[in-house]
Amino acid sequence: MFKQFIANSGILIAGFYLISKFLPYTIHKQSPLHMRLLAGAFCGLLSLVLMFFSIPLEHGVIADLRHIPLVIISYYGGMPSALAAGMMMGAGRFLFGNVSASITSFFISLIIAIGCGLMSRSLKQHLLMTTFWMNVYSMCFISLALFINVRDPDIYIETLFVLWPISIVSTYIAAHICKDIRQSKEMLQHYKTWATTDFLTGLYNVRQFHTLLHENMAQVKKKNGCLSLILFDIDRFKSINDLYGHDGGDIILRELGELVRSITPKHGLAFRNGGEEFSFLLPSCEQGAFQFAEQLRTTIEHHPFLLQKQTVHITISIGISIFPTLAANEADLFKQADIALYEAKKQGRNRTVMYKKEYLHET
Repeated sequence: MFKQFIANSGILIAGFYLISKFLPYTIHKQSPLHMRLLAGAFCGLLSLVLMFFSIPLEHGVIADLRHIPLVIISYYGGMPSALAAGMMMGAGRFLFGNVSASITSFFISLIIAIGCGLMSRSLKQHLLMTTFWMNVYSMCFISLALFINVRDPDIYIETLFVLWPISIVSTYIAAHICKDIRQSKEMLQHYKTWATTDFLTGLYNVRQFHTLLHENMAQVKKKNGCLSLILFDIDRFKSINDLYGHDGGDIILRELGELVRSITPKHGLAFRNGGEEFSFLLPSCEQGAFQFAEQLRTTIEHHPFLLQKQTVHITISIGISIFPTLAANEADLFKQADIALYEAKKQGRNRTVMYKKEYLHET
């Protein structure tokens, strides 16, 4: 029996790990419905595997830990995940024959799923405590099923004395396993986000700018289209830092990031290249890029920023270059947009300038 218990623990560990690999994000009660149902179905399949590796008890009685994946996914995914796991678990019992016992098991699986789903809503306790009570609830109905199938009272009592501790310990192990897997997955996701996202504005950072610029230029070459680079920065940003401090400047940058995200086109990409400099990549040619840049400039110009209970308005200067009509490669594209931005500053700021060849000679 001890060997089977170890084997079931290994199945739980491997099963939850594989489920975490199949699901792109960790499951919680705010996850999309289809993801919660999918997670529940996967846990139902894990329950089915646990049925195949049942634990032999005394007097020819066998038991399994099929309810534990249901308990765990109910805690994270709520009622939809619980029902999906319960349906899979109940239906899987028919693979083992004995139709009357399978029907009883099916309805008990549904009752356990509904109860665990309701408990996931009502119990606002710690993971280990909530799953403990879900396990107790599940074991009460599993004990009822055993009472129906095990006729000898002595054997029945002995079975419960063995099965309940195994179930409690296994649930405790499974809850810890899932907690560790989720924490590792969330930490990895955070690291990926930090590697590509500017912490202050939430826009892509300069490292991701170069990566996506290269990818988008390759796509444009295949499609014979255009790629616009819109480069802009905040006019006289130093005076804002001098007047309101760097904390005030950070507030401006943070709110500007939110504003930029709200007006970024569906196929556009927004970046903070560093300091007060930002950029856009748009799959558009001269006219579309200029129209969007002007929309961006006027939107920011009229947006009120609140600093130290004062309304502050800022302006931006914008430089644009286009691949392949103006620039032949990545280096030229960025250089030309930067020259056009310098020209916008030179012409008096708060304006949009499309790169022209004569600007290169002036610079």
